[in-house]
Order: sequence, then structure tokens, then C-alpha cells
Amino acid sequence: MGKAKKPKVHKNQLNPTGLVEVGALLNQELANGKSETPIQAIVDQLQSASAEDKICGLQTLATICQNDVNIAAVIESEIVRIAAALLVDADNSIRHATAGAFRNLSVLSVEICEYMVDQDVLTPLLALLNKYAGSEWMPTFDQNLQNQMDEKSDTFLQAVSLLWNLCESTSVALDSFNQSQLLESFVKCLDWNVYGKDIAVAVAQCLLVISEDNAASWRILVNFGTELHSLLLLPDEDHPTVLLRTVAAGIIANVPALAATYSGQLLQTLAKTLEVNHRTALGTVTSALPLVGQKDVAALEVIEDAPMEDESAEQSFQRRRRADLPSDVELEVRNVGWLLQAQRIAAEILTNICSTEEEEWQDDMDDENLSEAESVHDFDAATGMNDSLQNTDKLPVEVLEAIKTMSLVEKLWQKAQPIAENVREILEENDRNLVKRVNNLRAAAMLCLHNLCNNITVEDLGGAEAVYTVWLELGQQVFQGQQNPKLLEASTSLMRATLEHLRKSPELFKQMTESDLQLMLNGVNECQDSEIRANWLRMLGILGCLLPEPLIKLIIDFVLVTCLKEQDLWTVSEAMDSMMDIFADNDWPQLVYELGMPAKCKELDRIMKAKLKQSKRELNERYPAVCTVRTNLSRFCKYLEAEMKKFRPNTEG
Repeated sequence: MGKAKKPKVHKNQLNPTGLVEVGALLNQELANGKSETPIQAIVDQLQSASAEDKICGLQTLATICQNDVNIAAVIESEIVRIAAALLVDADNSIRHATAGAFRNLSVLSVEICEYMVDQDVLTPLLALLNKYAGSEWMPTFDQNLQNQMDEKSDTFLQAVSLLWNLCESTSVALDSFNQSQLLESFVKCLDWNVYGKDIAVAVAQCLLVISEDNAASWRILVNFGTELHSLLLLPDEDHPTVLLRTVAAGIIANVPALAATYSGQLLQTLAKTLEVNHRTALGTVTSALPLVGQKDVAALEVIEDAPMEDESAEQSFQRRRRADLPSDVELEVRNVGWLLQAQRIAAEILTNICSTEEEEWQDDMDDENLSEAESVHDFDAATGMNDSLQNTDKLPVEVLEAIKTMSLVEKLWQKAQPIAENVREILEENDRNLVKRVNNLRAAAMLCLHNLCNNITVEDLGGAEAVYTVWLELGQQVFQGQQNPKLLEASTSLMRATLEHLRKSPELFKQMTESDLQLMLNGVNECQDSEIRANWLRMLGILGCLLPEPLIKLIIDFVLVTCLKEQDLWTVSEAMDSMMDIFADNDWPQLVYELGMPAKCKELDRIMKAKLKQSKRELNERYPAVCTVRTNLSRFCKYLEAEMKKFRPNTEG
């Protein structure tokens, strides 16, 4: 009770610079008086009859997209709509420059991708990709240029990456792809021996996004089980191979028929990916990183890239590619980034595999229409309000056996750990994208462990003492000043899930003091995120079932006072649901009297009832769970009032 089904994890979330709100950026630019920009010069170049001018303008667009402060000027203009037509220009170099510029723009945020779709980038993009599907094109690779592919092939790579980002961000792009009949030609590009690992990985990640909850894609992909399965057998020869193999596992996991056929190999693949020591890889790359300075991000200005005299288009392309060749260190940074991405994806696939299908709630439920029979439980202090954790395995036997034999819990816990402080500092100074990928991996690992805690027994997690150790270590990490909200939510969610398993092990908490408890109370008071506050408050409720009476009194008083000030209804619901559990084994009449609980709980019941009608849309699938808590809170209030009528308070001392 008081719990709702977690939504499925979105894989491959692309947002390396953080969300960029288009409207907010426009307002910021206008407020700063920056509406007059050189953007018109780029537009003039794009509309020029000269191919060189167009390429110059597109290169400038690609560069300025790397700086958030320039995005408002781009959005305010018609530059995206104007440039979109160049995706199908007759000139190979123009198509290449356009795809690269749009790909740079698309990684900024979901909102930017939605804007690009509104500007009809999809029509020329799909037309461009169809030209590849309808030809016998194959890449060529130049060994003198770090095995770089030819311009036409690199255009395809940029276009696929752009499509991947758009499909990740908006269902409109996904629907358009479903109608394009490109899927079979994409699967062909997974042959890395022909198309190279860069193209194979990009296509695979695009298919991973496209195949998620998309039955239209399943009907086609189910015919390519052999091809996808062959990718699971790739050896650990390098990090790009690990990523390709892992993403192929994700595609198989997304297609129900393939997931059932290859379940054993699928889990083995994920275990192999998680076995790779990412700390060693990070340590190697950070030893070289201080030699590489941060590259300056260009401001919004028009740059000139005039062609050399008597230079052909192909020679111009080769010159630009040679100038853009990454250093050995930059290549290693990219490869380590791919390893971190592969391990994050592996954790997310396992999260979905280890999620059990809970009963679907009816959206049209109304708290006013919840009858006595429809509500989950009457409050009964003798039997307890609810048994929030059934200590039984809920996963299929073959999945559970794989988790145990492949030591997946231990592997995930290793990925959840913070990296060494000196490594983190070097990454912060030199490559924050790797820091972001490390944080994303840690959060994904903790979310997966959270799901495992919810679905397997404490014995299969290593026993109560091992689970308690995890809870303590997470607490130490959290209280040592972890500020990243995504990591803090993942950490507290996992702490909460582990604590649920310890309800029957109060002896483990006998050393807990009021000062220890105060750390958690401070965590609630200082937290700005409602989801994280909800985790803290539910943990306090669980601890109220484990600790001695003086600490229980402190917990209940804090929860009641906090909930009376709390604005988020879900947070109040979680806190009250957990607090009522404290009274499952003891009536605590003196405590109820001293804290004035009947009046406070009655006021909270009134607040919840008033907010429910206003918050139905906001709560979404959580609405019925909150209704259930509110119904039980009403009964709890009646129970408290009845208990107080019988109670004779101890007024001595």
C-alpha cells in the first residue's frame, strides 16, 4: 500500500549538457539584449548559391551548438528549417555538414529535439536515409587517417545519430520511422565487418530506442534473431565491441519473442559487460588526461573556412577531416566513455528484466467512490496495517539462478561505488562528460539493485547482515556531502529498499543513537527534491518499527510536523503510509497522547482529501495508491480517537 509501479527505464538517455528549455533560453537572451546576433550571416551563407559558403555556414552552426548560450539565437531564427532542406542537397559535402550540425544540436535536450521535429527535419532526414537503403553503398576506410570512413559513410553515421536522438525524444519521430520501412536496411548495418564499429554501434543504439515498447518494430526484428544473437558472441577485444554486444542484448531484450529464445545468452552477455573493470580503464585514461587542456567552446560568430586554390571537394573534405582527427588520448577517452555507456545499458536492461508486472491501477478510480470493499485494508492494530514486504522471490527461476551464479548483485554493487577522489578531480578538470557517464552508471546500478531488492529474498541478497552493511555504506556516502540529485535519489531509493528487507532484524539497529537518527532528519529538512524526501520519510517510518520508544517518539513527531508543512501530496502519502505501520505491533497510547496525534492526523486527513481532487492529473498512476493511503488514514484517525477514549494518561513527572 502506498506504492506505485515504477515506469520502465528509458534506455540511452541523451542529455550530456543538461536540459535546455527553449522558452527559457529565448527569454534569457532577450533579457540580456542579445537578440541582435550574427545568426543572419549564417542564414545568408546557407542560402548562398556557393557550396563553399553553405559548408562554412553549416560548420559554424555545428560549432556554436556546443554552447548553450547560443541556442536561443538559433531557435529564434528560421535557421533549422532553412538548413533542413540541405540534408538532401545534391552536394555530398553539404549533406555531410548538415547532418553533423543537426546531430550536434540534437544532443542538447529533449526540447530541442521536439523543436527540430516541429521544424520538419524528419522529412528530409528520412529521405536521406532512404537513399542509402536503396543503394549498394558500403563504407571505405582510410588507414592513413586513423581508419576514418569516407564522407558519404560519415554522413550516414551522423544522420543515424540524429534519428536516434529524435526518436529518443519524441513519439512523432518514432511513428515516422515506423512508416519509413527503413528497419530492415538498418539491421544490415549491424555487420561491423562491412560497415565498421562506429556505424554498427550507432545503428544498434538507434534500434535499441526504436524497439522499446514498439510492437511494429518487433514484427520485423523477430526475423533477425540469428543476426542479433551472433553479436552476443563477440569477444571482449575492445570497448566498442563490448558496447555493440551489450546494445544487441538490449534489442533482443526489447523483443519479447527473441528475449524468450535467447534469455540465457542474454544474461551471460550482461554479466560479461559488468565484469569489465571500469575503474582500471578510468585510471589509465586519467593518467594522460592532465596533458590535454579543455577545448574552448566557440562563441556565436561566423568563421571562414575558405578552400585552398585548385582544391577539389574531396580534397577539401580530407583536409577538414585531417584537421579534426582526434588525438590518441581523445580516442581513449571516447572508448572509456563507450565502456561506461555499455555498463549503464547493461544495468538498465537488468532493471527491466528484474521488474515484475504489478497489478495495473484503473485511472478512473476516485477517492470519493472507494467503498469499504474496494479499499485495500481496514486498519487493524492487531494484525498490522499491511505487510509491505513479502520475503519471497518474484522472478522466474532461470533469472534468479543466473543472478546468483553470475554474482550479478556483487557486480552491480561494484558499479554503484564512487570512483577514487583523485580520479574524479582529474575528470572534473578535463572531461566532465566522463564524470556524467560515471554518475549515470552508478545511478543505473543502484536502480537495478533497488529492483532486485523488491523482487528477491534477503537470503538471495546475501543475508540480513550483508544487506545492513549496504544500507550503512550508502548512508555514509550520502552523508559525506553527495550533491548530485540523480545519484542522491538513486542512493536513497536503494537505502529504502534495503531497509524494507531488515524489518525482521531489529537487533542490527540496537547501536543506533539519537545523533545517528538526527542525520536522517537533517537530510529531510535540507532536501529540495520531493522524491528524495519521500524516500527519507519512508525510511523513518520503517525505522520506527525497529527502534526503542524514545527514538520512535522522535520519529513520529518529526513525520507529523514535516507532513503538515509538506506541499507534495505523494511525499505526504509515502510518509503517512509508513508511519501508520509503526502501530502494527504496539498501540503506543502514551506516545499518541503526548504528541496529540488524533488532532494532527485528522488535519492531515483533511489536507490530503482537499489536495487529492486537485492533484489527480499530476499524480497520474500514483493517484489510486494515494487514495488508498488517504482512506486508511481516515480509519487510522478513528482508531486513534477510539484508543484515546479508553486511555488514562500517565501525568506523573
